[in-house]
Parts: sequence; structure tokens; C-alpha cells
Amino acid sequence: METYKMTRILLINPPDKAESSTALRLKLPPLGLLYIAAYLEKHGFPVEVLDANLYDYTCERTAFEASKKSPDIVGVTATTVTLKSALNVIKAVRRAMPGVVTMIGGPHVTYMPSETLAECPELDIVVIGEGEETALELARSLEGLSHVTGRGGLREFIGRISNVRGIAYRDGSGLVRYAPPRPLIQDLDSIPFPARHLVPFEKYVVWDRRESAGMIMTSRGCPFACNYCISSRMAGTKFRGRSAKNVVDEVQLLHERYGLKGVEFIDDLFMMSHKRAKEIASEIKARGLDILWSASSRVNTINEELIRELKKSGLSSLYFGVESGSQRVLDLMNKRITLEQVRDAFKAARNNKIFTIGSFMFGYPGETLDEMNQTIKFSKELKPDIAQFTILTPYPGTPLYDELKSSGLIKSNGWDAYTFTEPIIDYEAFGFSGEKVKRMLIKAYMSFYLRPSYILAHLDTLPVVARVIKNLIKASVA
Repeated sequence: METYKMTRILLINPPDKAESSTALRLKLPPLGLLYIAAYLEKHGFPVEVLDANLYDYTCERTAFEASKKSPDIVGVTATTVTLKSALNVIKAVRRAMPGVVTMIGGPHVTYMPSETLAECPELDIVVIGEGEETALELARSLEGLSHVTGRGGLREFIGRISNVRGIAYRDGSGLVRYAPPRPLIQDLDSIPFPARHLVPFEKYVVWDRRESAGMIMTSRGCPFACNYCISSRMAGTKFRGRSAKNVVDEVQLLHERYGLKGVEFIDDLFMMSHKRAKEIASEIKARGLDILWSASSRVNTINEELIRELKKSGLSSLYFGVESGSQRVLDLMNKRITLEQVRDAFKAARNNKIFTIGSFMFGYPGETLDEMNQTIKFSKELKPDIAQFTILTPYPGTPLYDELKSSGLIKSNGWDAYTFTEPIIDYEAFGFSGEKVKRMLIKAYMSFYLRPSYILAHLDTLPVVARVIKNLIKASVA
């Protein structure tokens, strides 16, 4: 292992006060930061992780806690909805530590680096795309740099980072410069497991249940390119999967070191390769791991034979992105699935007693109110154990955002409104109001969950579901 003299790095997960997060009681490990931390540790750099969201810190408290660690570099992650909070953390950090190097990464800033730098003069570097190799190269480049302020310090800083691929930064005149792009990491087995030892892992919960914190990312990249989704742009259109042995090594670590009885494979396309999925299942069985696991799947990458085989190793639940009960709307989304494939996937899961979660959205541009009602009806026909309803949110970096932005149909630039429960699009252009879409969201939750047949079939989970739905409805009307 290489050892370097000692650029100290602090990675921060900013506070997330979005109603959509608090409604679900989400306190999830910041997996992206933990991957970067592990990669830095592997190459000898001292790194710490401060999860301000876990502790509900204010931005000022976050900066105070950060300053006690005396870092040379502070890196903050941001989604669209947490961008405002992340930039406020950076501003507070710079006030507390005037000479520290600040950087930010995540899907939002990857596609809006110039805007992000313009919004926050205290920000030095935007990391574009995958962060592991870029963070390491930045740490190496900035060794021994004591200050980034002042003319001499700024000149030295720019000289050191100008050859680091995959970043954006300001030059000496304040203009934004883009380094050459960084190629995607092809060998995902070369990335160490997330540095969960750097956070109080036992404190992470979903719906107040610790088991759900066992998240594992087994692949990157998506070839499907749905108009509303950023995955293929962020992680590439080529599917890159970890080996079965590498994946199950992490499963075993979570089971044995942290005592988890369940894990969740959170990548979009776990079922993309049936061969790899079966190899992972076989490896779990071969090691005798008594563990339940869940995964996400497109409805057209799964069948009953595969589900039956995977269940033998502990598959217990599947998450399906359905999105609409209208074939016309699915085609508008470039979803590349059919309603019949949706029905077949849910039927196959139900036949094998697999717990199902279905995701549905309202308000795709061009969708009618009648088609939204078709989606509600379709959700009840499919009978998932849990139905998740959201309002379409056009995130920067997606083809849909670019299209709507150029057409002047984005009505809100307040990034903290991008919560899945707020209408971001000017729906008046489509003949109805954003408030009508919000009411459709509430109607969907009420119509799906208040059916006597659903209540009777889910008495064991009803208290949890009822609380979550109550909070989601509260968020929707806030």
C-alpha cells in the first residue's frame, strides 16, 4: 500500500430537510462518500466522514464539527434537493477555515458545474462524474498546499489541479475551466467496499428499522436511457457489474461484522445479466449465508424461472419502476416496456411469494388527467405490497430537463423543491394546474391504501405503512 504525507480529507454529507426524506424517516449511509473514503484510505490518505444529515446538524454546526478535524480538503456531496444545503455548508466551512480547499460532487453538479461555481464563490472544485479516482488524484496534487487564498496561493493551487481529469474550477481571472473528462472505472472489483467503519453504521434506519441500511451497489451503468432518468448519463450506457465473489464478500461482511439479516442491492439493473444474478445467488448459497435480500429490476429483465432460482438464496422482495398505466405515456418516457410485461413481472413475483414494491409517477409532459387515473387503476390491478407514487421531477442532466428548460416549461429554479412531491413543470401549458397534479398524488395514496382488501392483507405492516403514507400526504400538501 502506498503511503503519502498527509493531506487530510474530510467528506461531508449535508443536512437534508426535504419533506420527502423526513416523511420516509430516511437515514441512509452516504454510500458515494463511503466509496470515495475507502478509495482514499486504500492509497494511504487520512480521511474522515461527517454525516451532518444523520445528526440533523445545522450548516453552522457542521462547519464547527468540521473545523475540529483540521482537514486540508473538505468534500461535500449533493443531490439536486440538497444542493442549497451543501453550498451553505461549504460557505460555513470557509468561514470557519479560510484556507481549506473545498470541493463538491454528485449528479446535480456533474451537469451544472458552471452554475454551481457561480452560485458559491467559496467553492473551489466541482468533481464531475465518478469520484473515486478524481478524489485520489486531487489529494495527491494538493499535498503540502497550506493555503488557497491570496494571489500566490491561488496561482499554486490552480497549477496543481489543472491537470486533474474530471473537474471544473475557476482560473486566476475567475473564468470556469474544465479539465479533460475522466474515463469511467471499468473494473469495479478494484474499488474497495464502502468505508462503513467511518460512520456510526448502527444508527442508520429506514422506517425506524436498522435492517434496511444494508445497501450494496453491485453495478454501474444503464443502456436504457429513459428520458426522465440520469443513470445512463451519469454512469454510462454500458453495464458494468462486479463479480459474484466480490459482491458476496460484501454481503458476508455486512452479515458477520454488522449482524445484518437482510441486504438490499440498490443498483437499477441487478437483473440485467441473468447469469451474473444466478452466480451471486449460488455464491450466497454455497457460503451458507442465512440472509434475505432485495433488489430492483426492470419488468423486462426478469421472468418466473429467474425469480424461482434467486428465491432459493434468499430473494425476498423486488422493486419495479412501473411509472405509468398508460402505454402511450410509457412510450413518451422512452421507457421501452409494455403493460403486459409489467403484469407478467408482478404475476411471476406473486406466484413465488416475493414482496413487491411498485413505483408510479404523475405529471409526465403530455400526460392527461385521464391517463393519471389509468395509472391509479393499474396500480390496484397489479397489487404490489407497497405502492410509491410521486410527481415527475425533471432533474438536471436528464434529456427531459434539457427539453423542458429549452421550452420554458420549468417553473421553479429552487432546487430544494425537487422533492418528488412538488410540481416543477408549468402544467398550465398542458391544460391543468400543478395543484391538480398534487391532488392526483393524494388521490392515488388514498385510493390504493384505503381499500379494505389491502388493509386485510397487510395487517402486519399496516402501522408502518399508515405512518409513512400520512407523512407523505402531509409533505404533498405542505
